[in-house]
Amino acid sequence: MTASDIRQFFDGYARAFTAQDAAGICDHYAFPVQILSEDTGYVFRDRAEMLADMTGFVAFYDKVDFARAEIAKFEFQKLSPTFGQAHVDWALINKQGGHIVDFHTTYTLRLDGKGRAAGAPAIIGILAHTEDSAWRERGVPIDW
Repeated sequence: MTASDIRQFFDGYARAFTAQDAAGICDHYAFPVQILSEDTGYVFRDRAEMLADMTGFVAFYDKVDFARAEIAKFEFQKLSPTFGQAHVDWALINKQGGHIVDFHTTYTLRLDGKGRAAGAPAIIGILAHTEDSAWRERGVPIDW
């Protein structure tokens, strides 16, 4: 799997994120998946559990006038034939085209298709390095 393949995967993830398509977002994961941020952490055992939790996530982004997620910077690090990491700098844009917030996230990926369609990458872990502090700096309480 090449860096270009992984970038295409994340372009699709950004489209699902922009559309606030909870099912489409979940399509990019293999389960169980762990998500850690500066302030909290989650483990979702299966797709249904994650999908049920996405309601608050989508409502939060509606409240901040979210229009789209852009990948400002992307790097892929292949760790083995089975695993890799993608380092993504996100820029969130509001409905007027202005900047909302930027943050950096590292995604741990399964590259061998287990848990998804054969050959497709899948997110199995997220480390949200700066998202909580970015929202705090804007004075926005995170309530997802």
